[in-house]
Amino acid sequence: MHHFSLSKVTLATALLLCGQSAQANIDFFDPIDGYFDAGEYLAENAYGFLPVPSIITEPSVGTGLLLMGIFLHETPEQTELRQQVAKESVDGGAQLLTPGISAAGIGATDNGSKFGFLGHRETWKQDHIRYLVGGGYGDVNMNFYSQADFGQDLSLDLNMQGYGLMQKLQFRLFDSSVFLGVTQKFAQVDLASNKDTSLLPPELVDRLTDIIDLSPTVSSLGAVLQYDSLNNFFMPTSGYDYTLEYDWFNTAIGSDYDYQTIKATGINYWPLIKDVTLGVKLNYQTISSDVRLPIFTYPYIEMRGIPRNRYQGEAVSTGEVELMWRITPRWMVLSFVGAGLAGDSNSNMWDSDEQTAYGAGFRYTIARRYGLHMGIDVAKGPEDTAWYINVGTGF
Repeated sequence: MHHFSLSKVTLATALLLCGQSAQANIDFFDPIDGYFDAGEYLAENAYGFLPVPSIITEPSVGTGLLLMGIFLHETPEQTELRQQVAKESVDGGAQLLTPGISAAGIGATDNGSKFGFLGHRETWKQDHIRYLVGGGYGDVNMNFYSQADFGQDLSLDLNMQGYGLMQKLQFRLFDSSVFLGVTQKFAQVDLASNKDTSLLPPELVDRLTDIIDLSPTVSSLGAVLQYDSLNNFFMPTSGYDYTLEYDWFNTAIGSDYDYQTIKATGINYWPLIKDVTLGVKLNYQTISSDVRLPIFTYPYIEMRGIPRNRYQGEAVSTGEVELMWRITPRWMVLSFVGAGLAGDSNSNMWDSDEQTAYGAGFRYTIARRYGLHMGIDVAKGPEDTAWYINVGTGF
């Protein structure tokens, strides 16, 4: 059994050691309710830093450790406004504009995987312009399943070394909740089998060689349309987020392959009664090409409790329902259930076996003025039980 506790002394000490020497007048305990709270530390420092150590329990890569830092950047005007609002309510500045957010992390697992990443999100002109950029490098060992080639229970055990970059720039249309934007993605990966192929039949080795491009590069430009009325970036309790994204991968922009992807996501949060919120997420992804593509490009069922890449296909859809109950001003418990389908075509997807997962978790309000929550989800899927340390929502 995994145990998690929020020790005031331990967390306050960690923040003091990890930050840019916290000032003596910064209080790590909220004057309103007396609970541990990192909001003042994050707001009073030019580059407030929240360390997030996490245990990796993703079944597809094994068990390991992730060390991540979350940085919140605010202008002096944003800080002053947020501090004023934070004194008035438990939700603090949750309804205010999201500050600039940066994240950096490194991780490793017991199957030999290791990786690092950097990311930043910024907004300008009262959230009328949004920009997201991120990149990372990894040396990852992971199983990929291909129902079309080997059957549902057989996998390719691959090592992947390489890096990826992505950017997204969005513009709000007038003063509405609609955003129109462009995206750019790039990845270069070297692949190798982790299994000794010398003992395999020659015809199977030839089949593997035909399937696996040992050094693929993919590059895309895309467009994104989004409707976003969520009341909080980190842990929404009301509003909608509908996103439609089209990505065009082509040799003219540096890709080894020509193909297209479409991803549609709808996230809904409805307050039911006082302190109880219902969340619903629907997702659909499809990929189209005239040639076989690198195995990591295909969409997969992405849901708590199901390993990444376990159920892949050319068309994938998922649905999740989550019920959240704020039992105290600081603590929230939640339960969730979801199901997904993956097939080698849109029509075949509906005939494929449904994969389900369910679980429960909790959140603690770690920074009240930002509406920032941290906690753990435990999920049971078709094959495994896994737990996840999450910052914000599980969606």
